[in-house]
Amino acid sequence: MFEVKKLSRLYQDYLASFLRSQLTTLQNVLSSVENSERYDDVYLEESMRRIEHNIHRFRKVCSN
Repeated sequence: MFEVKKLSRLYQDYLASFLRSQLTTLQNVLSSVENSERYDDVYLEESMRRIEHNIHRFRKVCSN
């Protein structure tokens, strides 16, 4: 069951900033794929791994 928590303004800002950062990276990866017939596999893989790692780390912080 999910627990609904009231967010402090500071935490809200932190959450929004984190999500914007991940969104920016995803948008860059998407642009790279859409705007090129050939895209950089290494860039794509590293970016996706970094996003996965960041989200996993963030989930751990949120659960505490």
